[in-house]
Amino acid sequence: MSGRAQVNPEDTGNTDSLNEGEAGAKRKFSKPKEKKKKPPIELYQIISVERDTTYLDTTLSIQKDYKFNYLRKDDFELVPFPNVGSPYIQLAKQSKYFEVMPHFGARVRHLGYLEAKDINYYRVPTPLTDLYYKTAVEQGQQLDAFLTVNTSPNINFSVAYKGVRTLGAYVSSLTSTRAFRSTLSYTMPNKRYSANIHFADQTLLNEENGGFSEMALSQFLDADENLENRASFDPSFINTENELEGKRLYLDHEYRILKKDTLQTNELSVRHKLEYTTKQYTFSQQNASEDFFGEAENSSNFRDKTELAYFTNQLGLQYANDNLGAISFFVKHSTYNYGYNNIIIRSRIENEDTTPVVINEGIIQDRFIGDIVSLEAHYKNTYKGFLLEGEAQSTLSGDFENQYFFGQAGYQYKDDINIKFGYRLASEAPNYNFLLNQSNFTGYNWQNDFDNVITNTFSANINAKKIANIEGSYSIINDYTYFGRRDVPRTFISEGSLNTENVSISTPIQTSTVINLFKVKAFREFKFKNFRLANTLLFQQAIGDNIEQIYNVPQLVTRNTLYYQNHVFKRAMFAQIGVNFKYFTSYYTDGYDPLIAENFVQNSQKFGNYPLVDLFLNAKVRQTRIFFKLENAQHLLKQNTELIAPGYPSRDFLIRFGLVWNFFL
Repeated sequence: MSGRAQVNPEDTGNTDSLNEGEAGAKRKFSKPKEKKKKPPIELYQIISVERDTTYLDTTLSIQKDYKFNYLRKDDFELVPFPNVGSPYIQLAKQSKYFEVMPHFGARVRHLGYLEAKDINYYRVPTPLTDLYYKTAVEQGQQLDAFLTVNTSPNINFSVAYKGVRTLGAYVSSLTSTRAFRSTLSYTMPNKRYSANIHFADQTLLNEENGGFSEMALSQFLDADENLENRASFDPSFINTENELEGKRLYLDHEYRILKKDTLQTNELSVRHKLEYTTKQYTFSQQNASEDFFGEAENSSNFRDKTELAYFTNQLGLQYANDNLGAISFFVKHSTYNYGYNNIIIRSRIENEDTTPVVINEGIIQDRFIGDIVSLEAHYKNTYKGFLLEGEAQSTLSGDFENQYFFGQAGYQYKDDINIKFGYRLASEAPNYNFLLNQSNFTGYNWQNDFDNVITNTFSANINAKKIANIEGSYSIINDYTYFGRRDVPRTFISEGSLNTENVSISTPIQTSTVINLFKVKAFREFKFKNFRLANTLLFQQAIGDNIEQIYNVPQLVTRNTLYYQNHVFKRAMFAQIGVNFKYFTSYYTDGYDPLIAENFVQNSQKFGNYPLVDLFLNAKVRQTRIFFKLENAQHLLKQNTELIAPGYPSRDFLIRFGLVWNFFL
């Protein structure tokens, strides 16, 4: 870090009157340069969309190792497909954030998509850079670069770009991710007005191969020595891509009518939020795979495209008092435009008295267009260790009558124990993929009028540093929607004759079965001198009639990390070396449908019941964290023959390394 010298007035004066000796003597007795002190790390602030503030953490911990991945999140409840940027198998169902309108489909793709709630804002005393780099699977790299700077104490600007491109070990498994983000924050000198703005432009593209062909699957499971080169395995199809694109402009600003100070304990402000988002999902294929998706209208060079544009405008009042807490009320207006550019007339042909007759089965409309008016309220108060907070949203008018309530109470006992109890009620429409879908494949054309999915969840969190961090929940789910499988006939010509066969495809289903879901997750780290044993355990159980045909999760997921950490090289480096063990019990793992980028429920094949072992060496030098990993080291002892979903193999052994570098200008 560079510093500026402190110069006395006489040092900058005119020395023309001095001879060389006098000038040299003057320089000799000048004050030495002093390095400018670095600002404390607490001043490098990170501000969430809800305006909760934390600060930059440059330490090296096992939690940083868990988050050093494509998602940059702890992936304990996920198992990746073979290539970086590909889908994940969900060991626990990922809950969606609540919205008054349905979510966009292609939910598997959204695991790597940044929503408005995922964007942070910043306040820094000096320019800050965060560079993430990690090797990929085959002929590719991944990079996430971020820069933020305060051009003045009141204005902050940040820009970030995430780029991933990797060929993958298997045929037609290339992935490409591009995510640009930029934020702008402004606060008036008198603190009365503040604004946060961001723009995001994202593209997630994947080549799809449908998994192994029948012959390749048999060769893989038999560990055929002639096919150790993964590119030698035949896929189900090639020349296929799906892509999720999204752009978003977001504004959140407020004006404080009353501002807290030494004399004023009340604060009253007007807050306005605006969001405009467009999303587009496309599936394209050079030759229609009718033996995989059923009959197609066009047999070659087609492109299914789904579009969504929505605009939300939210205005409200916020009041805060030191004793009463903070409460806010908002009126929200949302418009949406989802769908396609064609209307489909569904029909079938039947023979009556040897005469073909066309039977009209109805019309599948092209778009959902409308607007929604809703109310939203928030409350939060902390007093002498007690916490009380709540949130409620309800639709006043519109085609989708969604409601949401969340309440939570907690208590902080000293610094050792924190307890929270909560209740969540969500009544929300299924995502758009369940309600309306159009495709070149005739079996994937549907329009449904499903009821809202209603979820009641009771939760408890106990954070006890000397005991464990425990999260528990009990959920009751009514009118659950999922993608199942159904057989559709496919007619084809083989050896000069007309033949018919059934093809299994995905189909949306809403069940009347009530699902009861128990879930307990615990974390505890044991310490002995410089040794650590970090344990994460998840137990979950879904109960309901014919539950295996509706909702499947592994009963037990565990992750155990044994490692040694210490300072080395005269404390110039802090290092960790250890082994990470992950295991989940076998269960009917959801399949993956690349046409709609959704998971589907299957109850014919179980996967799991094998370990995932990583060996790692992590190090920290100044503000640089270095990660070196032998990923899936269990395959060093035995050739990989494990599947993670129907037709899809688990990731092979890989040597991977990367770093996260924070530097301050």
